[in-house]
Amino acid sequence: MRFKTISDLVSKEIIDSFEIIWEHLGQSGSWWSGSQRIAIAQHVRRSAPRPLWDKAPALDTLPDDYDGELTSFEIGVVERVTVEPSSIDFEVYKHIVERMGEDKYAELAAVVSQVVPIDHVHDALGIEREELPLAIDSEITMERPEGLVFDVGFLPTLPAEGLPHVAVALSLALADNARRMLLVRSMYSGQSFGEMVWTHRSLSRPQVELVAARTSALNECFY
Repeated sequence: MRFKTISDLVSKEIIDSFEIIWEHLGQSGSWWSGSQRIAIAQHVRRSAPRPLWDKAPALDTLPDDYDGELTSFEIGVVERVTVEPSSIDFEVYKHIVERMGEDKYAELAAVVSQVVPIDHVHDALGIEREELPLAIDSEITMERPEGLVFDVGFLPTLPAEGLPHVAVALSLALADNARRMLLVRSMYSGQSFGEMVWTHRSLSRPQVELVAARTSALNECFY
């Protein structure tokens, strides 16, 4: 069993979502191999906010030479998504997808968005981060969802159809987005999103929403 070190500190629903993320993290996705997905996760862990005087290099200055499983440019994108997502405006986004493609960018961002919160839980509890799973390389499917729309965010997405836009933001990477939202639900609302009063959390719903709003503001969240 993974995540034994925190299993007594967080709910079973959260642990179960972590297990599902880790079970699939090292498997090949639609556009990245299992080895590349683990390399993305490793570079997430190597990324840290830079001091004010040490700006990340502009992405258009980074070459496409390989440094292991990823190119220097791809590593730079991982760092941006991990620690400087608010710096990815439409012009930066266009440069990324011109060199990487929409699909690979969506899956990369989805992998980052799964690893970061799990690591942050461990960091907040003062517990060593879970060891990354082994890579399992298989055929890359290059699957792309049908029925995409272009009116939600920068990336094409599935229609929101009443859902919060953030729920479909990375739906171009369909399977990873589903796991990302499973993680969000387990750590945020559980089964009680539609209820105004929560009794299943240590914090009340207003307190949870305050933390969420403050975190979004600090991260300059697009949504």
